[in-house]
Amino acid sequence: MRVLLLSDTHGELGIVNRLVAAEGADCVIHAGDFGFYEDESLSRLSQREIWLIIKHSHLPQRKVRRILELDPRARVKAVEKHGLLGGFQRYLDGKDSFDVPVYAVWGNHDDGHLVERLVRGRMAVANLHLLYPERASRVGGALVYGLGGNFIPGRKMLDQPIAGHGGKIWSTLSEFSELVRTADSEGRSSGPRIFVSHVSPRVEPFVEYIGIRTGADYTVSGHMAPPACDIWTASELGSLEEAERRAARGIQAVRKALRAAKGLYTYRDGLRLDAITVKATGSNSGEASQPRWYERLTHINLPDADVGYALMDIDSDGTRLRSRAMGSSAN
Repeated sequence: MRVLLLSDTHGELGIVNRLVAAEGADCVIHAGDFGFYEDESLSRLSQREIWLIIKHSHLPQRKVRRILELDPRARVKAVEKHGLLGGFQRYLDGKDSFDVPVYAVWGNHDDGHLVERLVRGRMAVANLHLLYPERASRVGGALVYGLGGNFIPGRKMLDQPIAGHGGKIWSTLSEFSELVRTADSEGRSSGPRIFVSHVSPRVEPFVEYIGIRTGADYTVSGHMAPPACDIWTASELGSLEEAERRAARGIQAVRKALRAAKGLYTYRDGLRLDAITVKATGSNSGEASQPRWYERLTHINLPDADVGYALMDIDSDGTRLRSRAMGSSAN
């Protein structure tokens, strides 16, 4: 099975089928900023989000500067005129479709109102499967699970899912807790475990910790827009002690948020902190002194889709990973 790893399409969704055809992929894993907008999303987006959509659009920079100088109502009309929300509406309408199954998390720049309806099954797109805390997917021999949105240590983590407004979405502590329970309930199998997060563990140690805690073999993320695929293991970054301290910093950031909210937050949705606050380190029985996650948990941070992507081949002989830059051969 060949899996196309992709991120940050920002509504330019034709690239999905093009790369699937070019690489002979059997399915796609997408790490967020998908372009989850519909026509009505424009009325729900903040002026700041509209400004960002224009700023980072495909339009020539001279035209971008002219549009940004307009008043807010004129900027909204320009987004409509130039189709800057992307092409997801065509998939909702059934005019376009994905050629293979696509497993995706949302990003921090997506319409949360639309995402919630997709998650709750109030609307659907053929061959599109959203990854969310209560649901893991079996993809060939792999277990794929994930959580989208931004990671903002602090009181926003205590919001209710799906948290955000105006075109911004962030992850919550209850979502992470549910994600851990879901991963635990799946048990182990011979295939790889793939944790998909929009935010990279390179910049947020708590995301790396969740990968460790759930026994992931791979994390797949986007968001940072590196110039090429960034692939690493904890052992390549430093000593085991440094890796342990990094994971501990992630946990401490979350605990600090809880302490700050003491007396101000009512625990809802059966939130169980013990589902995530467990020791991250320790060797697996029968293995060498180094814990498995330190040497083998591989992190894949993807660039924007028009810059590059990665391929993961999974078969009975194991898993092989390659990265590609647009217009070049495999790295």
